[in-house]
Amino acid sequence: MSKSLEERVDELEMHIAHQNETIETLNDVVSNQAQVLDRLVSAMGQMKDQLLDIQDLVEQTPANQKPPHY
Repeated sequence: MSKSLEERVDELEMHIAHQNETIETLNDVVSNQAQVLDRLVSAMGQMKDQLLDIQDLVEQTPANQKPPHY
């Protein structure tokens, strides 16, 4: 028994609607992930700058200096 043309078109329209919904959902997920990634990259840049500042401070401190209470 073959389906009528109208039934086939209805099924195709439902399939397309479902695909469109899936694409929109995936687009939202990708957009959210991009925002999270941007924040993480920014945070890593700030941490790198802080670590470089700390490294500069450590390198400026004399290695064999006695503490002030000696």
